[in-house]
Amino acid sequence: MYITGDPTEDKVYYDLFLAPLFSKYFVYTKPKSFPYWGVYGLSSYRKEVINKALKLGFQSGKKALVAELPKYIFDSKNTEIIKGVLRGVFDTDGSFWCEKSRSKTSTAWKRKYHSHPELRITSCSKKLLQQLKILLDRLNIKSQIKQKTTAGRKYNRNCNDCFALQIRKISEIIKWFEVIGTNNPRHKTKCDIWKKFGFLPPYTKIEERLKILKGEIEPGKYYK
Repeated sequence: MYITGDPTEDKVYYDLFLAPLFSKYFVYTKPKSFPYWGVYGLSSYRKEVINKALKLGFQSGKKALVAELPKYIFDSKNTEIIKGVLRGVFDTDGSFWCEKSRSKTSTAWKRKYHSHPELRITSCSKKLLQQLKILLDRLNIKSQIKQKTTAGRKYNRNCNDCFALQIRKISEIIKWFEVIGTNNPRHKTKCDIWKKFGFLPPYTKIEERLKILKGEIEPGKYYK
């Protein structure tokens, strides 16, 4: 069983949050790199750990097209469980960024700086995203599902249809971070910069974002 993410952007999240969480409820696990796949994360080969995960609703085998939430979680009336599920999926499979405004009525500042936020969760399983949308509806957070790419071949690999649950309305994105939140510094540093400065420089690394928040780097320098 593997749980993995980006070796740089997600490393802090795995080191300080996901590994301790997994160790608490399953078995002590230390995160490590998997160079062959170019990822970083957790793994376990212990039969009792894998069986416990399966009983809790983890899916085995090829899951890209059929991933879904366990029924007992999807049907839960516990708001904290709903928030935890949404937060966990976003932390591992979500993204947050800002774009420049394309509106002709926008100010020159908004057309120069990446100031308009977007929150997105991407999956090949449309059912999973539909379930997440229903959970968001229960929290009164508006979202929409769109098809992102179509099936075919890319980089000499077969690709499936890909769907995205996205939130573009600023008030709904603010509600997400206030009501659901995030435990992944990759997302949190981006959101914190956007809230503090009103824009988020593109293509920054987590080390740079941490320095921006500490005042060691001027965010405007990325536009010179």
